[in-house]
Amino acid sequence: MLSSDDKLRLRGLSKEHAENIGLHILAAYALEKSDPDAALAHARWAARQASRVDIARETLAFVAYRCGDYKLANREFRTAYRMNGELDYLPFIADCERGLGHPQEAVSIALSPQAKKLTGESKAEMMLVFAGAYADMGKFDQALKIVRALLSVRGLGGAYRMRALQAEQNFLDQANREDEAQELEAVIEDLENKFADPDEDGMDVDDDLVDNDLEEADARMLEGLGINLSQFVGNKDGENQEIEDGKSGTAEEEAIVGTGEVKFDDGAAEIAESDDSAGSGQSAASKE
Repeated sequence: MLSSDDKLRLRGLSKEHAENIGLHILAAYALEKSDPDAALAHARWAARQASRVDIARETLAFVAYRCGDYKLANREFRTAYRMNGELDYLPFIADCERGLGHPQEAVSIALSPQAKKLTGESKAEMMLVFAGAYADMGKFDQALKIVRALLSVRGLGGAYRMRALQAEQNFLDQANREDEAQELEAVIEDLENKFADPDEDGMDVDDDLVDNDLEEADARMLEGLGINLSQFVGNKDGENQEIEDGKSGTAEEEAIVGTGEVKFDDGAAEIAESDDSAGSGQSAASKE
């Protein structure tokens, strides 16, 4: 059943139309694990029939994301963001760029003026994506600095501590530092026993996805997570260099970071049919 807040987001539609859209949204979320194709079909229908309603576009974005269609998810998250300005979408937009093989764009989004406004759980999500993007580019030292900074945050919830340690272990493995990675095994196993989702039993750490349950933050968690992500962008000598407004001081960093702006097209995009349905890469956390 849709929440009262979700129903309010459908208030611009007629009662009958809003009920139909709501039923398709519920069906999309209900079927996404058991029948992803059917879930995506329901989400596409809702987005086509209510193309200017943010919750319809948001639903298609989340369902496409979980189905691994990062091209469609990226577009729909950006469209929903343009409609309602919801900052919590930004980690998913960045993660979609990673899934499409664009880690530089994910870094740019993480350093954008919009992302600087993230706090709490959404900031933690962005840090995991940010670290993974550096790992995608083979910059494992930078990736490790980012997840270790997250782990140092006072009040970090157990589930986030688990995910950050899983990412740290994976980065160490990729950097051929197996001994250091193995040292984390015991504490990760303990955290997984306490906090891993039962639905994820047997899931490889490389398949760890960005958590979309942004409303379920630990009550004490992070208190704003006042970490400036720009401090983790290294210069050519491997030192950290502060970046202002998402811009770097060297040509190499400018190529990686870009302008620091998240770009959105004007107007509500039409819902693409099957030609847009195939993603072209892995999700961010699938590479962490």
